[in-house]
Amino acid sequence: MDVPATIAAETAIARQNVALSTIKHNADQAQLFAETIEKTVQSAPVSETLGSNVDLFA
Repeated sequence: MDVPATIAAETAIARQNVALSTIKHNADQAQLFAETIEKTVQSAPVSETLGSNVDLFA
């Protein structure tokens, strides 16, 4: 393998690693957001008439 091809391959791998890291970070942030929403909903006061039939997992 000549040097330019090696450099191109290493650059492609580095870019792929950055992309995968960004995807993982975004997924982690989405998970934290979902957990925050779930905790907020669970800690909300329960009404006898409003929202008592909401199924979060439907």
